[in-house]
Amino acid sequence: MDLAMKLRVVTCLSIGLLTQAATGAQSFGAAKEKVTLMRKLPALVSLPGETIRVKVTGHADQSDLANDLQSLLETELLKDDPRLRVEENKPSAVITCQITAFSHPQPTVTTRPSLALSKSVEKNQAFTRVTGALSVSFQARSAGGAMLVSDNVAAKYDEEFDSSGNTASQGLKGTVSSTWKRLAGGANSEELNPPTDAELRSRLLLEAVQQIAEHVVNTDEAVDVFLARQKGALDDGDKLAEAGLWQRALETFETASPFPKPEEDAYRLYDIGVAYEALAYQAEDEKSAMKFLDEAAINYGKAIDAKPSERYFLGPQRRIETAIEHYRKLSAAKNKPAATTPARKPGAAK
Repeated sequence: MDLAMKLRVVTCLSIGLLTQAATGAQSFGAAKEKVTLMRKLPALVSLPGETIRVKVTGHADQSDLANDLQSLLETELLKDDPRLRVEENKPSAVITCQITAFSHPQPTVTTRPSLALSKSVEKNQAFTRVTGALSVSFQARSAGGAMLVSDNVAAKYDEEFDSSGNTASQGLKGTVSSTWKRLAGGANSEELNPPTDAELRSRLLLEAVQQIAEHVVNTDEAVDVFLARQKGALDDGDKLAEAGLWQRALETFETASPFPKPEEDAYRLYDIGVAYEALAYQAEDEKSAMKFLDEAAINYGKAIDAKPSERYFLGPQRRIETAIEHYRKLSAAKNKPAATTPARKPGAAK
């Protein structure tokens, strides 16, 4: 059998498995294009002036990690706020970070039945789980030493891959769609293969940097999401969403008749959540943004309740929870009473 024939056989097998798993039901679709949301979050505090200094420390064996975190954070802050520049001497604001924990344990391997097999055949397969975590405490102060903001951030990675390198963290959908992407040439190695040590390290650093930046500058981050597909209302709404017409897409998803089975309707609810999330990032004011984010969280939650086995639902829900918490902190900061100087008692020394 030549290579072309082998590819056709494997492709047919992959499509057959996907059809067996989701015939007549909704799915994310192996060949579905991603939709990009521009995730905009306003800063929690305003940095005084236009100059900053970033200093990162860690344990004795983390000097390279600290240097990379400092460099990435400086780059991110200047990208998000072009008026800023780095100034070592007499900066307007000082941002200090301390790496409190960094872990990248050896991947763990377990053996269990493959997810992508027909009912008549059972075959054990090795699955590799890759994990990592990075925790950083930070604070931003004015040149005079006044505290502007202080917080802790944590970046985590936890994914599982089968022996072929396909992601297995999303169940059958992840396994089959990854196989299809490999054959179609539609995905890069970072999406499908276990990350190398360097890739995982960079991933954790970038996630931590993004979280820190969201505190002190307005951020604009591109987020790729999938939309569930199904002939009819879902596909109609998907087309509107891909064109950036999120309000019309939302109306299409919401007015569509619910699918009879909860696990099928979960995907419609998920699409509604995506539409609300997109509208939140386009909102002109914080009150509207919070309203849309709350609706997104509600619908993501309903999707998870209807089909808890669809692990892809979990990431968007965590992303929404982070955005909601950000706006709550922003509201609390704005409503915090300004510090006042106690009135001087008559006759007190000046």
